[in-house]
Amino acid sequence: MTFDKKRTEKDDFWDLSDLVPKRKPSPILPTSRSTDAVEIALPSAPVNDAVAADVPLTERFVSPHAANEQQYAPKPEKVYRPKGALIREVRIYPWKNEYTYYEQFRRHAEQLCDREGSPAAEVDFFSYMPQYTQLNRSQLDYYFWWRTNFRQGVCLPAAYSYLLLYLYELINLGEKHQNPQTGQENMLRLWLSYREKHPRLDVLVREWLCDYSLLHQLPAPHLESADYRHLLSGCRLKEFYVSAAEGADEMTAAVLLFCNNYDYTKSKFYRPDTKEDYDRVLGGAIREALTFLQEQSGNALTDASGISTLGRDTFSGAVCSWRLKRRIEVDYTSFSHTHELRYIMTDVLKYAENALRARNGVKSRLSIYAISIPLRERLDAYLATVLPPKVAHTTAKKADLIPLYERRYDLPQSELSPERAAAIESESWETTQRLVEAFSDPEREENSITVREKCDKTPVFAADAPPVAFEQTLPPIPNGSPLQQALGDLAAFLPLAAAGDRLAQRAFAREKGRMLDALADEINTVAGDVLGDIILEDAGGVYTLIEDYIETLTQQGVL
Repeated sequence: MTFDKKRTEKDDFWDLSDLVPKRKPSPILPTSRSTDAVEIALPSAPVNDAVAADVPLTERFVSPHAANEQQYAPKPEKVYRPKGALIREVRIYPWKNEYTYYEQFRRHAEQLCDREGSPAAEVDFFSYMPQYTQLNRSQLDYYFWWRTNFRQGVCLPAAYSYLLLYLYELINLGEKHQNPQTGQENMLRLWLSYREKHPRLDVLVREWLCDYSLLHQLPAPHLESADYRHLLSGCRLKEFYVSAAEGADEMTAAVLLFCNNYDYTKSKFYRPDTKEDYDRVLGGAIREALTFLQEQSGNALTDASGISTLGRDTFSGAVCSWRLKRRIEVDYTSFSHTHELRYIMTDVLKYAENALRARNGVKSRLSIYAISIPLRERLDAYLATVLPPKVAHTTAKKADLIPLYERRYDLPQSELSPERAAAIESESWETTQRLVEAFSDPEREENSITVREKCDKTPVFAADAPPVAFEQTLPPIPNGSPLQQALGDLAAFLPLAAAGDRLAQRAFAREKGRMLDALADEINTVAGDVLGDIILEDAGGVYTLIEDYIETLTQQGVL
């Protein structure tokens, strides 16, 4: 009993349940949820001709703040629709608040915009955000002299900060002090004239020029289509500049820039001597494909490409007064988000390049997946009329490949002469006889006969003489072609590729202890060294031989 009592007291020492406050019971008992359907009657409009028209439900917002934002949202001060199929609508909104820290610069720009400069020496100038008040007298004199020459079409050397100052000036001058068309032309000319020396202009001017044109309702400035790639790389609204092209060229340029996954200018066969044919043939193939798709689906082609909306604050990063600052929304046709059309146009470019490669004698081909048979027939008909003439590849003569110093050892070329051949033969026999006599044994000399007598028993040059078997003295010619010798045991993979046997190819790769792709790459590398081109191509998990090489490999005994 004593032991049990002590044990009980020890266990109660760790029991804290008595110290915890008791939880009060809930006065409301839970009830079961009802699952019965309840009919809700909605208000109706007055009945007219025994037909009740439903009244739309009142719009409700998650928060009063969202309701206020929608109710008091600013209205655009200007809405317009530019010409062209890419830019659909532009809405310009006033700036949300006023600020005064760039007002002094705007007033100075208006006061100094008509000042003409006089000849002045070039002076360096640097500022992250250049303004008139930061220039000293000599810098200000050179700026006015440079601006006067630039307006006259003469581009004097200028530091990057002078160019920024002039761009800020164009941005802050309103229509009262500057013709917007002239401002756009000067901004574009400054960009194209100084971009090579100051590459940072590409990032800034292409955005500010777009803002300036949209704000003043000006058409897009014309850029050469060949310059689109390097001028507009990274531009937020490339479609604005592309819309300057006319008609089908506008759509073609947009597809070439935004709606494909293959940049043919990076092809190893795109060289200065083939550049003109590539641009002409591949660009025409895109134009032909667009025409075909529009005939099939009408205007649904551009509608299906999707309408995107881009909101942008004008002149971001520039010194700009709030009076010129705006918020712009642009609705435009975006080809960059159209996946189906992107895949089709990618294969159209590859299909056209394959035709161009075949015409130029290149045997390697690009893989095609998404071209339908009617579109393929349309492209074939187009390519048959625009491909350049086939280049005749003449193999250089073996004699032309011999270095000049080795040609000195060649015998002179002369016509065949039986008399000359008989004389050479007679001289050779005499030389042979003298050699035999010089090295013969004197004891056997009486029993010996001349070498000529031995050979005369067999009339070698007689027309009816039987063939004479000569002993083989040259080393045996190795079996197989140069490619087969270079591949070694990997040459056994080529018949499997010709048959397109997927399982056999994988078994062969496992036997060699390599991945299938690595094995095919090694064979193509060896073929490139021997033949100058690859011979295997991936056909979706199985490798096949390029068709142009099958006959050659068969003749060489590889297959």
